[in-house]
Amino acid sequence: MNLCIDIGNTSIAYSIWDGKQFASIQRIATGEHEIEFPNINLLNSIAISSVVPNLTNYYSNYFNEIGFQPFVVTYDNCKINLDVDHPKEVGPDRICNAFGAHKKYGSPCIVIDFGSATTYDIINENGDFIGGAIAPGIDVSANYLIKKAALLNETIFQFPKHVIGKNTNTNLQSGIMYGGLDSVHGMINRIMNEMDNTAIKVVLTGGFSVLISEHLEIKHVLDETITLYGLQSILSANHE
Repeated sequence: MNLCIDIGNTSIAYSIWDGKQFASIQRIATGEHEIEFPNINLLNSIAISSVVPNLTNYYSNYFNEIGFQPFVVTYDNCKINLDVDHPKEVGPDRICNAFGAHKKYGSPCIVIDFGSATTYDIINENGDFIGGAIAPGIDVSANYLIKKAALLNETIFQFPKHVIGKNTNTNLQSGIMYGGLDSVHGMINRIMNEMDNTAIKVVLTGGFSVLISEHLEIKHVLDETITLYGLQSILSANHE
């Protein structure tokens, strides 16, 4: 069994890979925590993907103290060609998304990860990561707007029944959710046009992926474990 940990800017997701699938995924707020896992004697390896450098160090030291040297994904051990200007700048989470999607769904492929940022990770027909796009996360944009506008109140992130809102709350929900949805539609279409391929597989993951998936009219797959799957797959590739 392997313990896979994805450290993001706002949350940490982790789960046990039993050789065929992940057990239930645990999520905690980003920070310094003790990670709960089964009997340590049952673990073979620990793998970490992290976009928070100080927590990379914290958890590496944490596991070192209990006898494990964790595998930490970087641009130079990821086993995927990063066909971009500066490979060192590609986030480990995006690397895991790209590797996992290519292995699980084939290429070409787009992975859209809805986190603090909404990232679009593009894998070409050869299985190379060729770049993508980074946009503000749906909730990040909304919270910034609400913070800056004195008369606006916090709202529940959900799709209203109608695009035309009748009160401040439904106005906000419409602009945030339908605006975010149309942004995703537009970006997918632009990427497909630029690649001259409308048959690209589309994979959604991350916090808002379930909500967006219900309304996205473009054929896609919803996979909330793709980052951890990519992490596990990179770990496995490094042990071959």
